[in-house]
Amino acid sequence: MDVVIRADAYPEIGTGHLMRCMALGQSFKDRGWRVVFITYCEAAGLLGRLTSEDGFNVIPLESKSDNVLPPCHWAVVDGVNFDGRFHKSMKDAGYKLLIIDDMAALKIYDGEFVLNQNIHADSLKYNLSPGTRLLSGPEYILLRREFIKHRGVEKLITDKCVNVLITLGGADRENLTQKVLNSVKDINDIKITVVVGAGNPNIESIKTVGTAAPVTILQNVANMADVMASQDAAVTSGGTTVWELAFMGVPSVVGRIAPIEDYLVAGLNSRGLFIDSGWFKTATEDEIRGNLLKLLTNMKLRKEMSALGRRLVDGFGRDRVIEAMEAI
Repeated sequence: MDVVIRADAYPEIGTGHLMRCMALGQSFKDRGWRVVFITYCEAAGLLGRLTSEDGFNVIPLESKSDNVLPPCHWAVVDGVNFDGRFHKSMKDAGYKLLIIDDMAALKIYDGEFVLNQNIHADSLKYNLSPGTRLLSGPEYILLRREFIKHRGVEKLITDKCVNVLITLGGADRENLTQKVLNSVKDINDIKITVVVGAGNPNIESIKTVGTAAPVTILQNVANMADVMASQDAAVTSGGTTVWELAFMGVPSVVGRIAPIEDYLVAGLNSRGLFIDSGWFKTATEDEIRGNLLKLLTNMKLRKEMSALGRRLVDGFGRDRVIEAMEAI
């Protein structure tokens, strides 16, 4: 079958929509589907990664308002900028439609499927048109191919917590990565890896932070799974990265940097997964540092978080989504 995937990446919405659609696109390709990405992407590194992916036909758009509708059997639409009228235009064009949505904010959802892969999905009320089916919860979490290779690999949690990852999404417009790094700069006996996304313009500023621990700064990482596999703990924002860390069994401190992350982090709290650091913008550096120290000094807590994350995210989510699509 053929599928067109419509998702964008720019500072106001971040890169998570496009990244999780890349995971779905990889799985479509592995099953022999023809995959067309249509995207307005301001992050050149991310667009380059997408276009270099074997088997993807990528159509970059010049503006957010542009649209292209090539003939395909299915369409996947992911983004808060796509409303009910846009969904209707896709249906009117003859597509079967999968809508990826985290907030249930639209008056009506008209498609074959609506997907919300987050824990909080069951607390939301989706107004579904007749015949539209909701796929909800962590059993449908979309992971890229680089993570699937780690399926079944056990995470070793030891009494020494040395390697600490800091990653706050693909854009981080307010440079909260630098604030987090400042908050842990006086902690000794650790090694810090900072990963900034392809759309982050603040890397030179981040490099100016002096720390007691050695720091490695990486941008536009091609294989995030391998980076996470080497980490003992992480500080991250409440976007799609939390599910990658959960799958990899990395215990984490999670903070909010965007309103949608209030939903996501609330869902994490309902299951006791990870430490909630509140809003990174308003949290003090001492609060962020204190939450990380809770992980660094408590092996039992790290073991519990790691095991819970691995139970919640089994790595088969994208397969379940596509199997549902193939069944109709």
